[in-house]
Amino acid sequence: MPKSTVVDYFAGNENLLDDSAKRSPNITQSRFRLLHTALTVTDPGRVLSIGMGSGIAEEKLRDEYGINIVKGVEPSEGFAALARKRGFEVEVAGAQEVDYEPDAYDTIVYNGSSFGFLNDDELKDTWRRNYEALSAHGKLVFTDVPKESALGAVLYLTQRYPEIKDDDFQDLLEGTTFYRTGRDEYKPYWHLTEWYVDLLRSLGFREFRFFQTVLANPPYQEQAVEDPIEGYKKGNYIAVVALK
Repeated sequence: MPKSTVVDYFAGNENLLDDSAKRSPNITQSRFRLLHTALTVTDPGRVLSIGMGSGIAEEKLRDEYGINIVKGVEPSEGFAALARKRGFEVEVAGAQEVDYEPDAYDTIVYNGSSFGFLNDDELKDTWRRNYEALSAHGKLVFTDVPKESALGAVLYLTQRYPEIKDDDFQDLLEGTTFYRTGRDEYKPYWHLTEWYVDLLRSLGFREFRFFQTVLANPPYQEQAVEDPIEGYKKGNYIAVVALK
């Protein structure tokens, strides 16, 4: 298989996700509950995880809930190696590079804003091919730190305007998973949630469900574990479920 041409944003930083999960256990658990709720709107069935990272969430889904992740896609060699150690089949590639077989999956999931590493043209083409790869009643799920959330706004603006000094906003990020992380570790492409929903609707997805969690403002997010609630207009982490 040809080597992926997609940029590995996390080369040499393969412990980032595992370290973050240990540092922020309450946020991690809240996000996992969000993901599990979204995946189980319908029977997960055959699941493809795109942007699998190191496989932390997938391992928990498998070991605690018996959800079968049949394959992962991950452009970072370091993350993919860790996911393989957790027992997963992983293709090292970007989502836009994969040859998707028709009717191959019941659920395709982009966890942790992984779709935000595709530019608009790549995303539209990739989600179109994802639609074709889903079974007749399959679903696409994505989780995100939305641009319009308190956390998303801080991340987006500080990434967009590098003249903002770290010391001017790190107090806002203390108590989040992004405290003292590099701005190049954020996703590079941002849109409002409804932009993504409109795109998915234009590709043929017919029904949507929304869930959200971590409702506290950024400095206070690690203080408690939260169960997800319906909607997407309040949470700093959201899940969108698009049904075929």
